[in-house]
Amino acid sequence: MNNSNLENLRTSIDQIDSELINLLSKRFELTEKVGIYKAANNLMAQDSVRESEKFDKLIKLSEEHNLNPEYALIIFRCIMDAAISRHQEIQGSLKETDTSSQSS
Repeated sequence: MNNSNLENLRTSIDQIDSELINLLSKRFELTEKVGIYKAANNLMAQDSVRESEKFDKLIKLSEEHNLNPEYALIIFRCIMDAAISRHQEIQGSLKETDTSSQSS
């Protein structure tokens, strides 16, 4: 492999990274709405049943695309943990709003 090939590969990786960021942004817009719904309806920030189902689907999808499922699970665990953390923040904000409006 020469330097030109390496640069072409890196350019392709950079393009994919840009697409991934765009998709993550869209995903987090949706999980934000889920977090607001959960907070408004007193649902837990983390849904272990949903996570288990999601991980099963991710394993199958990874295998279909010749990706080591362990890689996908590590990546999605981080993504889900970030969403859960945000859901907890939303719930905390909603509780603070409720508490301050009750004391007024």
